[in-house]
Amino acid sequence: MLQWMLRHDTTAQQAREAGFVTELSRYLAGQGIASRKIPGDEGRANLIASLDSGRPGPHLVFCGHCDTVPLGDREWQKPPFGGAIEGGRIYGRGSSDMKGGLAALTASLLDMHANENWSGRLSLAVTYGEETGSEGARLMAGDGSLAPFDAMIIAEPTSNRAVRSHKGALWLSFTATGRTSHGSMPQMGLNALEMVVRFRERLLELDVLAAYDPLLGQPTICLTRLQGGTQVNVIPDRAIAEFDMRTLPGQSHDEILKAIRAIAREIETEYEGGKIVVESINSLPALDTPADSAIVRAALDVRQELGMHTAEAGGASYFTDGSVLQSLGADILILGPGNPGEAHQTDESLDLSDYLAARRIYTAMAHRFLRSPE
Repeated sequence: MLQWMLRHDTTAQQAREAGFVTELSRYLAGQGIASRKIPGDEGRANLIASLDSGRPGPHLVFCGHCDTVPLGDREWQKPPFGGAIEGGRIYGRGSSDMKGGLAALTASLLDMHANENWSGRLSLAVTYGEETGSEGARLMAGDGSLAPFDAMIIAEPTSNRAVRSHKGALWLSFTATGRTSHGSMPQMGLNALEMVVRFRERLLELDVLAAYDPLLGQPTICLTRLQGGTQVNVIPDRAIAEFDMRTLPGQSHDEILKAIRAIAREIETEYEGGKIVVESINSLPALDTPADSAIVRAALDVRQELGMHTAEAGGASYFTDGSVLQSLGADILILGPGNPGEAHQTDESLDLSDYLAARRIYTAMAHRFLRSPE
């Protein structure tokens, strides 16, 4: 299963997820599991498959995205869409992030389908576009295709450790408009790039950056894209900068944006005649599942039973589809095969023993969470 997933090119912004989802739906149908393909933008689609025990109980969701990041500029030594196996590892784009996790979730769904000793409902939710801002999850959260749930497991690579909290993401675009002039007469112009530099200085002084979370540390903000200027002897009259901000649970993105736009107004007064526009490119809230929630306890108990390291659930600096899907249910756990350091790398790979362990963990967790009454 994992090999054919890796052989299907679903790199971001290629609009090929619909073909992947169609193939997965056919595979599930061959195993006796019905699923629904939910079209998104052209060439893209989500998938929902559900098992109902016929007995009352909670709703547990297995969730994974099927898109991957592009290959990058470095040459691969292994075929990126070949699923080659060597030395106990499987190679290919998405092997770690996160087709390995998605394949393990699917295999666990089959395990539960073959076993009647559980109660409630189990769903598999496959999304598109996670790597570019959770577009598929946004569709899923708003179209009613995924029913509200009691708990969710997202199979991002964590080396099969439990992660219950992660940062949010606020992506900002800053457009500065000034006035051009000759480089020898800067006083006649209004330098848009200098306005960007000043804006960045002020962003680093934001009060919200001083906050601290014991699992996640402090918020961060970084300049990730800058465009401006035409040639060395011309004062630039327009500049565009993009910033990636990572936030903590409880921090309001609306309030942060309000503070940032106030800074923009102040800078406009410093550069008389200049204009600044601040826009939110993407806003994904942080995730914070309680340490004593049933799904977190299930993960820790199962890992202990399987003889694995039993540290408490941790946190992550990245975001997941859980940022969006938490609107449908509160208790979301991140747990998946693969070293997070392998994600997005050239010659990305996954230890097959990690993949097999994930399947065992998911199945045991599902049985524990969806336990039949005595």
